[in-house]
Amino acid sequence: MTSNFRHLLAATGIAAAGTTSPALAIDPFFPDFGNDGINVLHYDISLDVEPAAGTISGKAAITLRAPRTLDRFALDLHALPVSEVLVNGTAADFSRKGDKLEITPAKSLLSGEKVNVTVAYGGVPDPLADPTAPGDNLFLGWFNHRKSAYVVSEPVGASTFFPANDEPTDKATYRFKITVPEGYTAVANGTLVAQTPVDGKRRFIWSMTEPMTTWLATVHVNKFTADLRHAPDGTPISLYVPEGTPQSHIDGLAKAGPMLTYFETLIGRYPFRSYGSVIVKDPKLYYALETQAMSTFPEDASPPDEAFVSHELAHQWFGNSVSVAKWEDLWIAEGAATFFETWWQHRKDRAAFDQAMLDIYDYVVAQNLGPAVVDRPEDLFSDRTYYRGGAALYALQLQIGDSSFFNIMKHFAQDNRGRNVTSEDFIATAVRFSGDGSVRTLLESWLYDDAVPALPGKAKRTARTGPVPRPDIVGGRCGRGSHRGAPAACG
Repeated sequence: MTSNFRHLLAATGIAAAGTTSPALAIDPFFPDFGNDGINVLHYDISLDVEPAAGTISGKAAITLRAPRTLDRFALDLHALPVSEVLVNGTAADFSRKGDKLEITPAKSLLSGEKVNVTVAYGGVPDPLADPTAPGDNLFLGWFNHRKSAYVVSEPVGASTFFPANDEPTDKATYRFKITVPEGYTAVANGTLVAQTPVDGKRRFIWSMTEPMTTWLATVHVNKFTADLRHAPDGTPISLYVPEGTPQSHIDGLAKAGPMLTYFETLIGRYPFRSYGSVIVKDPKLYYALETQAMSTFPEDASPPDEAFVSHELAHQWFGNSVSVAKWEDLWIAEGAATFFETWWQHRKDRAAFDQAMLDIYDYVVAQNLGPAVVDRPEDLFSDRTYYRGGAALYALQLQIGDSSFFNIMKHFAQDNRGRNVTSEDFIATAVRFSGDGSVRTLLESWLYDDAVPALPGKAKRTARTGPVPRPDIVGGRCGRGSHRGAPAACG
């Protein structure tokens, strides 16, 4: 990919201003997902989960708006049979075409009309083959494991457990009502607002009132132990771990509390009402995922070290609250998480931080990694997204200094809360808040050019001989092993 690519983006309008929910976007990386013509405002998802049988019985009450008059519309839903669809309380015709639930209401939806859609469905959820790793036998979505269940959906696995408009820009609010057998706990995104006994079972109600994209939605069902704490700033911190989890593992996750308060000094107020972490006891899960306000960690990451925890926490600002409008720009999330993971580890030793970032840069050069903006889904979780993306931020920091750099990151996080952004949005923010026009050229070369740019200035570094090793970041799927398929990688 050459530097001409950035001009193509601008000419086609892809590099649009940050937006809350265009709803007409179907990402070119995953054209089979997402549905033209609807804007989902809210999902109210009721699930009755039988972990021993691996089944769910669901009812999704979806509030959406039709940006134009529609005679029919569709939602993504994988494998699960549907028994009934209502539109504004009236039965609607529906059919299945692959993983599309096609709905024909009794009356056409009018342009701008707010519509209530109810879908009753159920069965045994079937994980989706991961389209970013064709042929690698990797899957996304709802998983059943030894009388427990969990969800990891990045990038397009939400439709394995609820009917969704599964594309990154159609953010919505959520409410989960999950009924499970007594002795089990149901965990989802946001804040636990109630738990009540229901016919010999227990229902857990979770509310996510801040906008969330579909792939960040999660549900966990297991016999969890709950550890409830607070960050120093007062933010509730909830930790859910399987029975028998050592205290050292719980304390590792709890480090998110002081991290959260510290990150607020750099990049502004934490974007959600609470934060939590869940440990999944399934050896097949080899990476963590920044599921919104309730990060998911694999069992073999325990006890979680600070880099691992800080990476997923940083994503709550960059990747979750501020989400990409196009998957090609995932460096915004993963590059930022890589940078802040490294900064946290070396926050008290600037020379050590510089050396760690120089190690990343040396690896980028040695591997001749291509631009941070990727051009195919197979590169979405590659070193380009994590390492070159992180190095791009370090280059910006070197050029304009720490104060200006963190001011840019704070404005980018706070001014775009709950929105979707592009690389051009980041460049524009950097230029505006640095007051340095040369920042545009620097960032464009890091994000779009094939050649690896030189770092600005002269940073002190340790002399290196022999091959350049892969830097030890732990937060990404490319993190603590080779690419996809390696154990102990990340989200």
